[in-house]
Amino acid sequence: MRILIGGGTGFIGKALTNVLKTKGHEVTCIGRLRGEDKCSWDDIKNDGLPVCDAVVNLAGENILNPMKRWGNHSFRQEVLNSRIITTQILVDAIKKAPLKPHTWVSSSAIGGR
Repeated sequence: MRILIGGGTGFIGKALTNVLKTKGHEVTCIGRLRGEDKCSWDDIKNDGLPVCDAVVNLAGENILNPMKRWGNHSFRQEVLNSRIITTQILVDAIKKAPLKPHTWVSSSAIGGR
């Protein structure tokens, strides 16, 4: 499968990318900067969705960033925007894609005890 992962360079995204590649899937990550097996959010906005079978969105600012305080309104807004804006970029790109992916997964939080 060809899988596009928003936030694929983050903590959960890296682990998911490694598992998928180990199982033989072709993975492209979306991040702030483009690189090998990576495209940027601007690439998706400007060029559209690359051909893929599935899209997974795990993008979002780390709420446990030790350099920032959750009680700070601007940081809370940054966290919220980091999830809403990336999701909207992907939704818009999927709507415009001539070949739509058959799977779309989006998660703004993953946790456990």
